[in-house]
Amino acid sequence: MLPHPIALRAQTSFEHEWLSEDFIAESRRVAAAAEESGNSPKKHHFVPQMYLKRWALGGKVQRTEVKTRHVHHPQPYEEVARKPNFYTLPRIGTRMDLPLKWVERHLGRIETACTRHLDVLGDWTGVISNETVKRDMCVFLGLQTTRTVSNRNRYLALIQAPSQQKRRVMKRLHPQLTSAQLDEAMQKQHSDPKEEALHLLFENVRWPVAHGLYQREWAVYRTASPIITCDDPVIFVAGPPFGRERSLGAESAAVLYPVDPFHVLVMLRPGLSHRGPYRLSRSETESINVEVVAGSDLGTFERPGDAIACAITVPPRRQQQLDDEAAALLNDAELDRVYRQDISPQSRWEPGSSGPPWPVPRWYR
Repeated sequence: MLPHPIALRAQTSFEHEWLSEDFIAESRRVAAAAEESGNSPKKHHFVPQMYLKRWALGGKVQRTEVKTRHVHHPQPYEEVARKPNFYTLPRIGTRMDLPLKWVERHLGRIETACTRHLDVLGDWTGVISNETVKRDMCVFLGLQTTRTVSNRNRYLALIQAPSQQKRRVMKRLHPQLTSAQLDEAMQKQHSDPKEEALHLLFENVRWPVAHGLYQREWAVYRTASPIITCDDPVIFVAGPPFGRERSLGAESAAVLYPVDPFHVLVMLRPGLSHRGPYRLSRSETESINVEVVAGSDLGTFERPGDAIACAITVPPRRQQQLDDEAAALLNDAELDRVYRQDISPQSRWEPGSSGPPWPVPRWYR
């Protein structure tokens, strides 16, 4: 018999100081002190400033909208990839709730510690053997995966999806569960959907994202020409033998993470090993840029003047959310399709459609 989902999560949970209750408590104390001094940030970044700075020239980056390929005027890197009060919840008739204002401060403490790790990766080519760098970056990249706007929307879709649909999908995934176990597995931790989404942000780092990233061999490749990044910069690549319509998650896809305009961190599928050379050709570099554009939510970021993203066309994303009334009009197969589309990252390509070749074939063998 398969273990209960909660027991399985406990067995594969990724443990790290930055995910501990003590570290969170310190973040809360720092946030409270900042609130008392009137120094609490209101505009929250879902892609870290210290990361975007790596693409800045004269303090500015170039943003391109993927859907329209519109290129914006260069903007200060501090002014992009952010939303007002993204990690706080407004209470009706009260000031911003302080206990939830610690999240931006918490993320900032981790980003500060990882700035030097990114510097190390930007000066490196080849396999990464430094365990401290790898473990710390698992948390950093896990949080980068879960903190974006697109993931917030997926969490809300999961939380607010019709209960009968969630129950049916859970039962299909874990047929051994009793009714009582299903009730426990589906139980929410918080009544407010946005607060529950923030809870999932951290829970999904512990399992499965950080755990899935750690079970891999990591290497840094130098590119022959500039690469770009985006608003969802941890890129999951299904790769062959799958077609372009297939999406895989942190446990089974190859993972790409642009480190700077000339370095990309590559995490192969679990069980595979890197084979040099650790320098990508121009055509291989161009294929990485296609993956970054395809993996983005709304936009990409690059050095002003590089003009890379505006030359790449990908299909638009498709989303459809349902309430209980609309869900009642669909059959089970249609419900499953919509539900999976709402709560999981989806490929931009339709089944049966042709797309660009997967990048760097040696990464999948």
